[in-house]
Amino acid sequence: MTAASARPVLPPDIPQQFLPVRGAAGALVYAPMLLGAAQVRFTDAKRGIDVSQDVSVLAPIGGGAVPVDWEQAREASLALADLEAEPAAGAQFAELPGIATKKKSYADWSRDFAGWLFRTRTLELLACPAVKAVSRPGESEAEFRARIQHGAREARDAAAEGLRQKYAPKIAALQDKVRRAQQAVERESGQATQQGLQVAISVGATLLGAFLGRKAVNATTLGRATTAARGAGRAMKEAQDVSRAKESVASLQQQLADLDAEFKRESDAVAAQMDPAQQPLEPLSLKPTKANIAVKLVTLAWAPQRRDAGGALVPAWE
Repeated sequence: MTAASARPVLPPDIPQQFLPVRGAAGALVYAPMLLGAAQVRFTDAKRGIDVSQDVSVLAPIGGGAVPVDWEQAREASLALADLEAEPAAGAQFAELPGIATKKKSYADWSRDFAGWLFRTRTLELLACPAVKAVSRPGESEAEFRARIQHGAREARDAAAEGLRQKYAPKIAALQDKVRRAQQAVERESGQATQQGLQVAISVGATLLGAFLGRKAVNATTLGRATTAARGAGRAMKEAQDVSRAKESVASLQQQLADLDAEFKRESDAVAAQMDPAQQPLEPLSLKPTKANIAVKLVTLAWAPQRRDAGGALVPAWE
């Protein structure tokens, strides 16, 4: 870029600003650039996101068919309040392309600037669906995970309570069945014991009567023996009822143990799923609407440069 010896004279309706000089003093050359400043707003009502970002970029002004290409713009690390109204004393100025001396050009560049922001600007965030949380702009993954710990604990407690409500009726019903089955065992065991005792007495009496000298089995002795035999059959049935009742208790107790184990597995799974360190995060990319792009300024900005040891011009405003 050819340096001129004096500052160009511009029409009064062409706004111009000067970037501040930073660093060591020395011979300066001001190069013409286009400064674009805007506020870009990103919203997502469903997720409760409403973030505004201030954007300031510098784009070179050339003399070709496309004098300003916003794709070549670079972030300007300065605030609008840092701009100066006058250049540094004794500085030189590079040649200014003629198109930059026309007021209409700045209106066109402003429109192009808004369109470029609409096409290219995004807000990249992280979302955690499990706790319905979204990271903040500039927040790292580690910082985000640390912040959602409280929400993850609340979600875990809510999920655990849901499991308890799901399993509590089932567990209570099985516990009641086990209790009633155990009562049945006790009842059947008592009946079997009593029946066995009656049979023993009946059989004993019959045998004793025969032993004490009755020479033949008469009708009475035969009747007693028959009654004793029937009692023995009933005692055997009572013993079988006790066995079945005990099997029922064992089966119900196994069902209860299986249900407890299932509840524990699901509880452990919920605890693992709600661990903030293990929560799956999803990228969330938001784009602005055209209505949410507010261009504040598009102006000619003279950027100070100084020559380095090799004679190349380097920015003096950074």
